[in-house]
Amino acid sequence: MKKALACWLIGMFMVGCSQLGSSNTVTTDTPGTTSSPAIIATPDLPGRLLLVKSGNLLMWHDGQLQQLTSSGDAWQPAFSRDGTRIVFVRRGQSYSDIMLTSATGGEAIQLTDNGSRHALQSFERIYDSMWAFYPNFSPDGSRIVYASQFGPPEGSPASEYRLIMYVQDARAGAERITAYSDGSGNVGHSVFDAENKGIYFAFTPAGQNGAPRIMYYTLANGGLSLPSGLPDQTYDPALSPDGKTLYYAKRDGDSTEIYSIPTTGGTPVQLTQRKTARAPAVSPDGNWLVYLAVPAQAAGFELWAQKLLNGAPDGEPEQITRDQIFDADSGISWGK
Repeated sequence: MKKALACWLIGMFMVGCSQLGSSNTVTTDTPGTTSSPAIIATPDLPGRLLLVKSGNLLMWHDGQLQQLTSSGDAWQPAFSRDGTRIVFVRRGQSYSDIMLTSATGGEAIQLTDNGSRHALQSFERIYDSMWAFYPNFSPDGSRIVYASQFGPPEGSPASEYRLIMYVQDARAGAERITAYSDGSGNVGHSVFDAENKGIYFAFTPAGQNGAPRIMYYTLANGGLSLPSGLPDQTYDPALSPDGKTLYYAKRDGDSTEIYSIPTTGGTPVQLTQRKTARAPAVSPDGNWLVYLAVPAQAAGFELWAQKLLNGAPDGEPEQITRDQIFDADSGISWGK
């Protein structure tokens, strides 16, 4: 498999331990105040949302935003479909691992072993470590899908293998199984379909001009396909609860918006008008869309909500937070 320089990976030096617990709660704005950061709207969103800010997991529930971790090394969380468990990425120096924990709190279980026992900031550590990203549960919660490399870096200077797709049981010590491998680019966010027959995933070809594209991988035979009508420059895949609609972010020049398309193919429907919208997530009842976007004159991504009616926007979107600056690549996971 082809390899590529990945200094951006080697430079991720964030160290710490992770566990879920109760921490700070962000308060809601009251008239006449200018507190920052803050919650500025409280739509009646069902269930719970997982987000990431400064390497810490946060949960939105009943109009409040609660910080779950404080170690600064937790990213890219995802709920199991029943809402009882969470997988996320823990980053260390020159590596990252997939972690599993209960949604009610407690110590996290390590599902991958990508770190090294060599000294911190040593070349030996770089050549003995790997990365894992973008975990997500299967519909029944028994397995996870994620992106990682075939092996540690090789060569001088060190170069990483491309990110490929792996599937493994959601338990410590489980064997990882290669699902999709392509040395011409990198696998990104992935999501199982509703019937556990395949996986929608973002794939970005190598090179500065590589256009990301969402594809569908069939687990039974390894075949690749995509919904008819789905364009290039698409990423951040998410599915409706019934699995019949694919939501995604689409880049057009300097603008990015959220769209939807039937998984059987059809005409894309534009759902946002924010120019910076990405990371869509749909409520368990299918009646709400949330996403991250940068408000005018703001410093970073904030949480937005859009009511849906028969899959189309119903009314105006609401900006929920101010000055939170969420991590857009970690996205949003919506659980019961």
